Amino acid sequence: MPATGHSAERLPLACNASPGDKPWQLKVTFHNRGPAPFVILRWHSPLDAWFSEFLSIEQLGQPIPYMGAKAKRGAPSEDDLLLLLPNSEHTELLDLTQAYQLHNEPALIKFSSIAVQEVQLDKPLTWQPEMQLSLECPELMFPLIDQLPTGISK
Repeated sequence: MPATGHSAERLPLACNASPGDKPWQLKVTFHNRGPAPFVILRWHSPLDAWFSEFLSIEQLGQPIPYMGAKAKRGAPSEDDLLLLLPNSEHTELLDLTQAYQLHNEPALIKFSSIAVQEVQLDKPLTWQPEMQLSLECPELMFPLIDQLPTGISK
């Protein structure tokens, strides 16, 4: 099935986000529920660590500025892609305090769209911008008011 056959509503990839086990730790899981392999472009996603701004965070209605690095890059290489086989998942744990100066208040976290594309395993993994699709992660109120992570108080 060609990548152009997927609409945003029918994309077999899912993104789930939740607080991790440590204060200000964000857990992001990507799951491929479909029969075809996909790649996720690491750039501008939770897979990029803190080399690009892929989140917008607000506390008390005020934006919290991104303080991490911003990498300049050429064309994506195979190392810039994460292969997600059918019926598999990948989880990333991120420490939000490495790129944001957060206060002891709940934070609204919104993700930028994540670039993905369907691939065929019998061909080399290369990024083809014309085949790019967008994966959306749900926004998250963090920490959850009724279930704050250890070490964070109301």
